[in-house]
Amino acid sequence: MHHLFKVVTKAAVYNHDKSKVLVIHMDRINGWGLPGGHIEENEEMDDAMRRELFEECGVKPKSLKKVSFFYHSNGKIVLAYIGTLKSDDIISKQDNLEGIPKWLTREEFENITIEPNYRRLVLDNWT
Repeated sequence: MHHLFKVVTKAAVYNHDKSKVLVIHMDRINGWGLPGGHIEENEEMDDAMRRELFEECGVKPKSLKKVSFFYHSNGKIVLAYIGTLKSDDIISKQDNLEGIPKWLTREEFENITIEPNYRRLVLDNWT
């Protein structure tokens, strides 16, 4: 039996030149999110974030750093990471179970509706 904690990991992951950010489009709710998810029992936070990035997007970041935490509007605590990838290659490993990974430019990102603290995480770390 899996126990899900009210703590999740989420990451603002940028491509190699920081011209794009990796987001998840969730068709079932026609909404946007960041890659990440629940920490499994006996799993380290960093391992959970790396696992979620691979499961949802098929990526292994060249750098990944925990930068902060905040509350999601649903009450969960979000452990926030930033990272970069060597390549723009992404592939959903879950057949759209959690959503479809997509790269967005800054202009595209600024025009989507997304959790306010996710927006802040992405934009505050997008230099």
